[in-house]
Amino acid sequence: MILGSQAKLENDNKAVNVKRGLRARCEMGWRPGVAPTGYLNEKHVDKKCQCRIDPKRAPIIKKMFKKVAYENYSGRKLFQWLKYETGFVTKGGKPLTLSNVYILLKNHFYYGTFEYPIGSNNWYQGKHEPIISIKLFNLAQEKAATHSTKFENHEFAFTKLMKCGLCGSSITADEKIKTQKNGNIHRYVYYGCTKFNDRGCKCGYTREEDLIKQLEILIDQLSLDEIGIKQKIKAEVERHKKFQAGMLGIKSVIKVADIDIRNYAKYILRDGTNLEKRELLSCFRSTITIKNKQIFLL
Repeated sequence: MILGSQAKLENDNKAVNVKRGLRARCEMGWRPGVAPTGYLNEKHVDKKCQCRIDPKRAPIIKKMFKKVAYENYSGRKLFQWLKYETGFVTKGGKPLTLSNVYILLKNHFYYGTFEYPIGSNNWYQGKHEPIISIKLFNLAQEKAATHSTKFENHEFAFTKLMKCGLCGSSITADEKIKTQKNGNIHRYVYYGCTKFNDRGCKCGYTREEDLIKQLEILIDQLSLDEIGIKQKIKAEVERHKKFQAGMLGIKSVIKVADIDIRNYAKYILRDGTNLEKRELLSCFRSTITIKNKQIFLL
């Protein structure tokens, strides 16, 4: 017991000493750990925890903040710009994800201060060379706040409801925003395999419009939870009756029995909201799979 206690005391002392050393580095103005994107860690032993500006990536980081602050770029538009116009990649050779873009824009390190550990509310003034000014950082935060609610919790209509017919992985969606020379903006949504079970899966991507057309054709073959759909139709009819009675003073004569369930399902696929489409697919008893851009039922 004495030997065990002595060993534990040594480990505890090591932990205390490490924390003391990290805190001392922070107070000296050097942030411990891997340098954020736009900086490179110094490899010299006498420059531990120090970093220098990455000449290849720092200018693009600065442009990111300027585009948000002065050109009113949203996080998603900035992501598209990085991906298709700059070909930006991190030190590891990987492109930034959308979530990485938002995290990067909130990083105080770029104008000279840092928090360590993250979430501790212990802030330090860094000795590293800033990439941007605090004025540019604050302006970018103000502009980014106007776009944040637009893209949070973005949900596509058919994700998590279908499987890949080749490897059995889930189906995910990818959004493409294209701007024409005349200023028109077009949004395209493609569905494809997540490749979770097979990184080399060649399922391919299917446009949402093509997916909806195939689902409309298969509606007559699908086994539906008619009770579940009838409840949704009943709620829709009641809402319509209340609108006609309250706003127009007309007594509606529409009955649930008069509505064809499969035609209603096709209407939801064409003109319903994403939430209504997801609710509809949850009523399908058949498992929907995508294989080589074609829908199959299991």
